[in-house]
Amino acid sequence: MHVFSSATAHSTRRRWSLYAGILLFLGVTGGWLALDFLHERARALDEMGRLALHKSQLLSSVFGDAFLSTDYVLRDVAGRIDIERDLVYPDTDPVHQRQLSSLLKAKLTTVSGLEDLVLFDRHCRFTAVASRQQLLGFKSQQRFCASRQLNLTEPLQIEYMPAERSASGKPVVLMSLPFSDALGQLQGGVLAVMDLAHAQHWIESFELEPNDVMAIVDTDGIVLARNPPLATALGKPTSPPPGYPSFAQMGRTSMFWATSPLDQRERIFGLSRLARFPFVAMVGFDKTRILTSWQHRAWQFLVGFAVLAVVSVLALRAHLTALRQGEAMRKLAITDELTGVANRRHLIEVGAQEVARARRYQRPLSVLMVDIDHFKTVNDRWGHATGDRVIQMMARLLCAAIRQQDSGGRLGGEEFAAILPETGLAGALTLAERLRARAAECLDAHDDFGMPVRFTVSIGVASLMPDDASLDMVLQRADKALYLAKSSGRNRVDVMPLDPLVQNRPDEADAG
Repeated sequence: MHVFSSATAHSTRRRWSLYAGILLFLGVTGGWLALDFLHERARALDEMGRLALHKSQLLSSVFGDAFLSTDYVLRDVAGRIDIERDLVYPDTDPVHQRQLSSLLKAKLTTVSGLEDLVLFDRHCRFTAVASRQQLLGFKSQQRFCASRQLNLTEPLQIEYMPAERSASGKPVVLMSLPFSDALGQLQGGVLAVMDLAHAQHWIESFELEPNDVMAIVDTDGIVLARNPPLATALGKPTSPPPGYPSFAQMGRTSMFWATSPLDQRERIFGLSRLARFPFVAMVGFDKTRILTSWQHRAWQFLVGFAVLAVVSVLALRAHLTALRQGEAMRKLAITDELTGVANRRHLIEVGAQEVARARRYQRPLSVLMVDIDHFKTVNDRWGHATGDRVIQMMARLLCAAIRQQDSGGRLGGEEFAAILPETGLAGALTLAERLRARAAECLDAHDDFGMPVRFTVSIGVASLMPDDASLDMVLQRADKALYLAKSSGRNRVDVMPLDPLVQNRPDEADAG
């Protein structure tokens, strides 16, 4: 059995190496592809974030043009106004009143989206109106009207006015260019009323992908316009997610992830503040939509990789099954069926290789020839089944006696042999004597009734000599030594002396 231990271990190692190699390949490949997919996911989200930011910048630029045009109109009208003469309520001169109204009407038509142009006095009362003359004398609810004290560093005053405080009864954005004295006291001003319905119609003209949003908010977070439209959101406050500064404190541009409290969808938002005006353009792309194509590819990869892994494992199992079957066939061809040790053919092949190696490196090598004494008597007395058990026990004793690097096998019948590399004559004699003694003391072989069957062996020993050209020459001397042991009384170990008179072994019957 020592003959096959190394080959079996090598086969097992090779089998597990193949399994480990395939699993390592699949693991490394799968890990690399998974990491690449995660990087692709991050790249897709980052790319869409930058796209949202660029789109918000475009939105703020286009939306800001309307405020910029309104600013030009307000400054133009302001340059034509005499504070002491034109910002007085009530105006007792009807002709002067009509002149101011005509001026305001002419300027109103130059900017799309303006609902009205108004002049107001130091008490914030309307002194002239472009379109709704019934509003003359209405007192504006703008913030600075309460204190009538202006911040001289901010000439423009922009404010969202809800419907309940608006003169028109609709939500509007008021853009004022007030006049002040040297101390900052309000002297009157020009007011542009911007209709949010126009802003809503304008923002709805942009096409959006499903679940994406656009919005215009002021720096207080009031939603002025939204696409897609959502009536419950217009005029209501919103805010950036926790951890981000308020809209008023936000930089020129910003980008963040947030879950909408309105529909609970997570989006990546790009924000851009309008230059010179307190408004923020927001564009949000739905995260689920962004990742839809990536998720499809990820599932395709996962399914494909799973199929690859299953096919690889099945192919590996088929390959290993073929290897095991081949190994079983090989082992069957070189194994003695009764004992499980090497048969004569394999033992001779191994011995020839060991002799060649010993001769090449000038190393010692010895051979044992083992024969069960009076085996014919065992068969005749207890039957062939008992004889087979004695042969099997002899094979086990031989395998237990020799070393891992040695080779033992059955030559045929009751005869065995052992090839002992790296072993001189003295070592071989010691091993042979130990084997002989164990056989003589063995009580593990039993007859058909369970009674122990005792047996002895005779052993011939020979060592490789410089003139030996092949294993056969060593075996011949070991065989002669075995005959010497049997003819000298059996149950002994002998070495063939270098006597030219000893040439041939007598007949098997005589040695028996």
